Amino acid sequence: MSQGRPVPFVLASGSGARLRVLRDAGIDPEVLVSGADEATDGGMETAAVVQLLADRKASAVARQRPDALVLGCDSMLELDRVGYGKPASRTEAARMWLALSGRAATLWTGHCLIQASSGRHAAGVAGTIVRFGTPTKAEIAAYVASGEPLGLAGAFSIEGFGAPFIDGIDGDPSNVLGLSLPLLRRLLRDLGLSITDFWRAAR
Repeated sequence: MSQGRPVPFVLASGSGARLRVLRDAGIDPEVLVSGADEATDGGMETAAVVQLLADRKASAVARQRPDALVLGCDSMLELDRVGYGKPASRTEAARMWLALSGRAATLWTGHCLIQASSGRHAAGVAGTIVRFGTPTKAEIAAYVASGEPLGLAGAFSIEGFGAPFIDGIDGDPSNVLGLSLPLLRRLLRDLGLSITDFWRAAR
């Protein structure tokens, strides 16, 4: 591992899950929420939408922190070519779970790294297939009542209260939490950096 970070690392997201993924991987980023507009034109593929929003979030924060390496991410769940972000209400969350029950869907996460001082950036999308279980209507109601799905893309997570209702995944598990560590490693490499450069010092 090289001595010290090459530049400050900033996560352009208020997602607790993304922050936890990075910290569990030995990276302690600064956090600066972008506040970027998340409206998009209709008709775009889900993978294209999450990449557009990731780019937008990273760009907004990079303008504020030109000294840093900024990571922006955005996630959506795609089922039957329809993208689902965070549900707007408990009713919507329940409808989403009824549609997902017993089905497989793809969780897409767009990633964008920007180092404004050098003018360099790298971007990419990761997809992970999620196989949903078949919770009863009472279990769905209880899960929705917990409030957990309201803050999650696709109204689910593979951890927490939702974990028992996920039968399995095919692909990168960290991506389902909103940040693909294998993709992040490759994007850093594209910028001439190593993920180990950003590990916290051993205690």
